Amino acid sequence: MTADPAQLTSDPYAVLGVPPSATAAEIHHAYRVLARRFHPDTNAQDSRAAILFAQVSRAYEVLGDIDRRRAYDLARARSRGPRAARVAPGPTGNAAVRGVAARPPRSRPSAPEPGPDAGAERSAGDEFRVLLLLAKVVAAFVIVIMIAALILAIRPGPWCVAPGGPGPNPCGAPVATSSP
Repeated sequence: MTADPAQLTSDPYAVLGVPPSATAAEIHHAYRVLARRFHPDTNAQDSRAAILFAQVSRAYEVLGDIDRRRAYDLARARSRGPRAARVAPGPTGNAAVRGVAARPPRSRPSAPEPGPDAGAERSAGDEFRVLLLLAKVVAAFVIVIMIAALILAIRPGPWCVAPGGPGPNPCGAPVATSSP
């Protein structure tokens, strides 16, 4: 099957109920849901179900393959022009493509020129950030000092020098003096 838009009775995006910006996973999920709903084995009494299932299958053949989808999108843009992103609901009754999601993105208006109040708001926010940064630095400094004090408090005392040994005796034991 080629990716010619004229060969499909309606837009495959509309048939599957997905926007043209849909990912491959979204297209696959929409196909699975619709195929399960309109499969002829589950709807033996409904003669329209087989037709809808065939349309859903044809739409997935085009949109499921990345190369066919790309070719279809190019042909669709050439034949329908820049408004090709807007799709109508397909024969399955899917209206998921209506609304904001079906419209092409609008360019956002540029930001208004900052007035005299905008500078005051910006400086207040900057002052808050500076104070917050200063508070974080002070808190980190206090934590480091507390850890150092804890280490010094837990540290064992100096080793005692054996009586009569060289050097001072820091343990407070009487120093033995040798007398002749």
